[in-house]
Amino acid sequence: MAKIIFFGNEQLAQGIKAKTPIFDSLIEAGYEISALILPNGRTRKPFAIAKVAEKHQIPVFFTKNNAEILDIIHKFQPDVGVLAAFGKIIKDEVIEAFPCGILNIHPSLLPKYRGTTPIESALLNNDEETGVSVMRLAHDMDAGNILAQETVKITAETSKQSLYEELSTLGAKALIKVLPDALENKANEQAQDHSKATFTKPLSKEMSQLSPESKTALELEREVVAFAGFPKSKYIFLDIPCSVTKASISDKPQTELDLHCKDGKYLVIERLIPENSKEMDAKSFLNGHKK
Repeated sequence: MAKIIFFGNEQLAQGIKAKTPIFDSLIEAGYEISALILPNGRTRKPFAIAKVAEKHQIPVFFTKNNAEILDIIHKFQPDVGVLAAFGKIIKDEVIEAFPCGILNIHPSLLPKYRGTTPIESALLNNDEETGVSVMRLAHDMDAGNILAQETVKITAETSKQSLYEELSTLGAKALIKVLPDALENKANEQAQDHSKATFTKPLSKEMSQLSPESKTALELEREVVAFAGFPKSKYIFLDIPCSVTKASISDKPQTELDLHCKDGKYLVIERLIPENSKEMDAKSFLNGHKK
């Protein structure tokens, strides 16, 4: 079987609990993963993928730069790279060091939503569907040829965590399907229409404040879903800073917590986390904090 170097921690969205279906699928398919490379961030927290690698005696490297990555490639002589949420720019010389290049699992229907927050962007924009793409890593961000795509529906019940899990699982299956042909340069690759490319924006803590005076109830409800985990959706209720974890839309308020939005509708606060407390429903919050 081909030798693979895996890049990234599979954290395809921010604030979610990352799982490892892509990494697991390669192991289960019998591929030899020579090394797992993770970006050298401010902390080396125990990523779930690192624990899986250690269980299978796969070396784990935290790298600072592309020169270190090249050293690892020269040491293990892999056939192909696989990348899922690496978070750092990979230089052309690194891509070219792999005989079969690097395949990237990106959670959108490219060329739509290039960048770091495609899952959050699909939720924020109230899209009816999104998907996952297996693409060749190229010089420009998320601009490489597409080897496979899978589409999923987004419903009112879709959460950021559930969408991440569905897309990562589909991405794993698509990768395993196309990898044999990619290794033999027989994959049916399609160039992206760059004129249709759209780009996502990074999330920041400054986005977390709910602003009913300037946004519609739908916009705020989508923020609650898309910002789950990070950067969260925050508001001060009864003088207590809170994070809203579940909300809906109504023409009339259900409790005094509900926010009257610029379109005249209400953002109904269903569940929230008061500062220094646990998650609770609106009724429990009012019973415990109303003076």
